[in-house]
Amino acid sequence: MSVLRPRPPTDPIEHRPPPGVLSADGHLDPRWRWLIERAERVRGAVASASGTATEGLLEAYGTTRSQARRRDSALFGILDVARQVRESVDRVVVIGDRADRALVDLLLSTCCHPHHDDLPRHERGGRPRLWTLGPDDDDDTVQGILDALGPHTGDRLLDAWGVVQVGPCREAFTQDCVRLFAATADPTARHVAAPAMVVAAAADPSGHSTVFVQAVSNDAPIPPSLPEENAGVFTAASLLPAAIAGIDVVRLLEGAAAMARRFREAPAEANPVVSMAVVGRWLAAAADHPGGVPRRHLVPPPRWRGLVEWQASRFAAPDPRASPAIVEARFTTPITVAEYRRAPFATIPGGSPGRSVDAPRNRPAEKPTTDQLLLPRCDEHTLGQLLEALRLAAAVEASLD
Repeated sequence: MSVLRPRPPTDPIEHRPPPGVLSADGHLDPRWRWLIERAERVRGAVASASGTATEGLLEAYGTTRSQARRRDSALFGILDVARQVRESVDRVVVIGDRADRALVDLLLSTCCHPHHDDLPRHERGGRPRLWTLGPDDDDDTVQGILDALGPHTGDRLLDAWGVVQVGPCREAFTQDCVRLFAATADPTARHVAAPAMVVAAAADPSGHSTVFVQAVSNDAPIPPSLPEENAGVFTAASLLPAAIAGIDVVRLLEGAAAMARRFREAPAEANPVVSMAVVGRWLAAAADHPGGVPRRHLVPPPRWRGLVEWQASRFAAPDPRASPAIVEARFTTPITVAEYRRAPFATIPGGSPGRSVDAPRNRPAEKPTTDQLLLPRCDEHTLGQLLEALRLAAAVEASLD
């Protein structure tokens, strides 16, 4: 057996525009071509404003000339805190506002075992169980988690639990949750608010020593804040909980960096970010929509509910000055995954070795009516591409106003 580990594939995602963009004789609709040209004119400004946060994280972390340089990087700091939490506790409660919590839920549901929390610790690779709390939860949910955190086994590690607060937690419910769990873990624990990430606190409820890991401070390698358009996307607010759960955050960042480069370098007519950004305006122009530009509604696989919540919270908030007709106008973008990590049906006679975009059971329940997003597989690199594409497309669309 070769000692070299195979490099996982990094196939690009694909965006298919609405069917009416291309006429029967193969010509582009003039309105589509005009919108693409408009988006092309703002692409450079959007790329400059969006920055290269993911590429900067990878560049600093990937330095091999000096181990000290890697240890000084923000990504190393995030991974080091995650390691400390994994080695200290067996259960973690993640608390965040809607967008931050939704993004964490998305990463956990797409990149972890579907029943990660139900597996014994050795089958989780020594990673803790993770439960998330946000403004949409109620008091019974909070009390249920508190009940589940009580000591059960008598084992010091298995009975230990931790709290990870992500994002600023500006909403009253999440602030109350932070105070409640901090007081339960350790009345003296301090929580430091920051846009990117706050703190990881671990406590042993069985009476043993308390472990407190402060992940953001004046001299910590994790930056206390990043540009607002990046907040909660590829910062410690999402990367820390993902790393605690064992998700390959380096590949996630590599996927995002690949999409950022593709946005900057690919021709406009073959650029998924550019075409995603103009779909709403093309639909409005093609139908002469009286309610203005419709907004994108993602229709992902069922377990990806966090993607819809994150996109709605972060990028799709309607203009408060808009009329109800404008607010309600939307179009659907189905997301299809060509290949999943496991192939359980391959073991039965006549079973398929893998699910493809043509498999009937893999098609979205809602019939595609406009554009489509095709993902080669369900993994960290693909998800990084998708999140960065959605973020950049929203920025381009806003620049067209």
